[in-house]
Amino acid sequence: MTIHNMKQTTFTEATLAEWEQVALKSLKGRTLESLSTKTLENIVLKPLYSLADLQGTPANQTKTIRQSKKSSNWHVAQAATGNSSEEILADIKEALTKGNDVIHYIVDTNHSWTASEIKEFSSLLADHNVLLDVSSNPSFLHNFQDIKGAIIGADTIDFPSARTIFLDGSKIHQEGGDAVSELASVLVQADAAVASASLDKVIKKSFVRFSIDTNFFMEIAKIRAFRVLWKAFGEAHENETITSIPVHAETSLRSFSALDPNVNILRAGNSALAAVLGGADSVTTIPHDYLTGANTTSKRIARNMQLVLKEETHIHRVLDAAGGSYYIETLTKELVEKSWEYFLELMKEDTMEDRESKLQERAAIKWEQQLTSLATRKKSLIGTNIYANPEDQVEMEILPTKYKRLAEPFEHLRKSFQHNPLNTAIIPYGVLKDYKSRMDFVSGYLTSIGINPIVASENLKPVDLQKWINSNSIKYVVFVGNDEQTAGLVPALLNEQLLVPMDVAGKFDEYEDWLDMGLSGRIYAGQSLLDKGHKLLALATKENSHENA
Repeated sequence: MTIHNMKQTTFTEATLAEWEQVALKSLKGRTLESLSTKTLENIVLKPLYSLADLQGTPANQTKTIRQSKKSSNWHVAQAATGNSSEEILADIKEALTKGNDVIHYIVDTNHSWTASEIKEFSSLLADHNVLLDVSSNPSFLHNFQDIKGAIIGADTIDFPSARTIFLDGSKIHQEGGDAVSELASVLVQADAAVASASLDKVIKKSFVRFSIDTNFFMEIAKIRAFRVLWKAFGEAHENETITSIPVHAETSLRSFSALDPNVNILRAGNSALAAVLGGADSVTTIPHDYLTGANTTSKRIARNMQLVLKEETHIHRVLDAAGGSYYIETLTKELVEKSWEYFLELMKEDTMEDRESKLQERAAIKWEQQLTSLATRKKSLIGTNIYANPEDQVEMEILPTKYKRLAEPFEHLRKSFQHNPLNTAIIPYGVLKDYKSRMDFVSGYLTSIGINPIVASENLKPVDLQKWINSNSIKYVVFVGNDEQTAGLVPALLNEQLLVPMDVAGKFDEYEDWLDMGLSGRIYAGQSLLDKGHKLLALATKENSHENA
């Protein structure tokens, strides 16, 4: 085809009805509604968004978001780390030469700063903005005349050039809350700040922090929704032209895992991109090996994620690159509506303590929902509850964090099975092509909780099976076959009374009868990995205690 012909080529515009017809054909009997999913925020995500979905969206929503951004660029704000003040200073100076725009330091009470180090730090502060967390030691600020940027934990200490009223959206996120909880929590904090100071001071001195997880589009919409909510907050306080405040984002540890930690690079990269597209003014990317102690290389990778986004994608040259997307604009609107409604509900409570208590209750519920989704594999955490690497072991000490982490229960299980191994076998019956998918499911299921099964030769007779179990010191087996083989052979094997507990792979109507015959349990899709894991751990602990008796 010539260039001329290519330029003349046109495409017929597909209507929504035509798209639906094509989709229905591919669904093989399922409905279009089956493609929709509900988020943690109780927002229904559709498979397709069109211009019609923007009906009801405020005409000035996108304009409000864009006007609240002073620049399309953002500041790289990687946190300094070190075991001493000397190491902190060295890390700060190196980071500033390697792409950091902000001095980000969390004051450690174990660091003893000398007069010369304070002087050197002061000279750095004179030339750079900071993100300084002095929560553990506010008196650290007494060493300085003025600071530019943002300070967490300043309390009664104020600096003319620094923002010292901290609105923390991360706290409720760290405890398991959803995006609605985070946004409403920030508004509650802002209202409390206005009550103790004034709206003008809050506008001038505030900044906000959000943790950005791997739910890509929701996290983009979360930051954009805050911009709209902040304007609504100002209007509620009779300020129609409220000035925006800086938004700092840090990549969340909620989805980080000590298992297959290199996957954390992808998680952090996903979160960093969401933060940038959402419009954060500064971003901290947490190193992928943070849980076991970041090193020079991992810190460099984390910092370079942001530098690559700037140098390779040029996102920093585009203001609100996500704006105009039917999906993201609709999601932003729904977050705004739900968060404002929840904020008003919280404000009906008499005290700040009551509001925080209500937020905590919601966060606890949302956290349990997330754990259940992960345990039943409705939510995937690669390398942890799915595609687990059997070679991975939790050997190094995992550093404590403020975050509730989804992988933590799996890490505990895997570590427990390291100390109490349960020799497990999958016993297959039938023809490979008939049982392979079920066998692979069972193998992956067991690996994700810390059990590495071996596979017996297929179609072993009961006598040969028991010999094989004995020779391989097997303590637990799982029968795998197609529906017909399972229904026919499981009762026969149970009648032989194997000397080890046996589970069956799959769900069968005869299950209760098989339990009466001596079946131990079952493994099936939708079953809680954590519940099953703890039951098998109890079996492993019992077996190992017998061996050591």
